[in-house]
Amino acid sequence: MIIKVIGDPGAPAYQTSLSVVRKLGHAVHDSRYFYCDLAVAPLLTFRLSPDEINEPIHGTLIFHPSPLPYGRGASSLRWAYRRKEPITAACWFWATERLDAGDICESEIIKIDYSMSPKAYYHMHVLPALERTLQQALKAISGGYIRRIPQQEAYASYDLKL
Repeated sequence: MIIKVIGDPGAPAYQTSLSVVRKLGHAVHDSRYFYCDLAVAPLLTFRLSPDEINEPIHGTLIFHPSPLPYGRGASSLRWAYRRKEPITAACWFWATERLDAGDICESEIIKIDYSMSPKAYYHMHVLPALERTLQQALKAISGGYIRRIPQQEAYASYDLKL
């Protein structure tokens, strides 16, 4: 597959995602390609336009560090720490025009380790889970299995940016 990675190239989540795409043997979208099969956006900090969402043949996956639909919003990990949540998640969901509301593609629950700062926890636990779940998603999609589990709105919450 030809995969476009969207986001800040200097961010650890971007680098981890790029590494997974390459490790699995997929081509990284650049100016040589007129299309892409899939886009992945780890920790997206801006809104995608409808054209950007729908450009890839299979769609666009966005990473979010919470068990969606619980913890939608820009500061979910910091809010989980503030609320003393026992868990969070590594969640890849399909982009839609509604913020953090698309169907779930792949998700893994992660126990929060309060002996670490949120930043250390992110690097030691969230990034490896991002890598594992992206590998699972890409293997399934390239094999023709495109998983879409609707989020249950009754369980949705939205955390304001901290």
